[in-house]
Amino acid sequence: MNSQIDSKKTKKAVERSIAEFRMYMLQSSLDNLPTITTQYSLVPPSGGFNGSSTEKSALKNVDYARKREKVMEKTISAVNKLSYKERSIITMKYFGKEEVYDYEVYTELHLSHRQYYRIKASAFQKLAIAMDIVVWKEKRESLNNELSVLKGELEWHF
Repeated sequence: MNSQIDSKKTKKAVERSIAEFRMYMLQSSLDNLPTITTQYSLVPPSGGFNGSSTEKSALKNVDYARKREKVMEKTISAVNKLSYKERSIITMKYFGKEEVYDYEVYTELHLSHRQYYRIKASAFQKLAIAMDIVVWKEKRESLNNELSVLKGELEWHF
């Protein structure tokens, strides 16, 4: 029994990943600067890390930078593995400074409507595989499909 890719859910996973990449591109690490004002509390701190806000901010910035770098490297690497046309579609559609509509992309690339969507679907599937975010159809769904096919074949023979 072969597992099948759930195209709709896989496409959504790739779109979420691209949105995360774009968010990291737009954000700066200055969001996690330490607070300047001193904070006093009558309750003593309990457990865990009790460092200053500067130390906490530094740790947050390091974690943020690592995650950001990992996501960006993974996405860039996956996009670079695409064919020229696939890469052109993805970069024009999703990585430009302004939002671009599909018809603008396929017009600029001199592709037909049908060619564009076929190439784009292929690119999404390849990106999902390269980024290891493929969503597989559930085994139960696959079993139900196979049973209905077998049932149809049995009814046809009798």
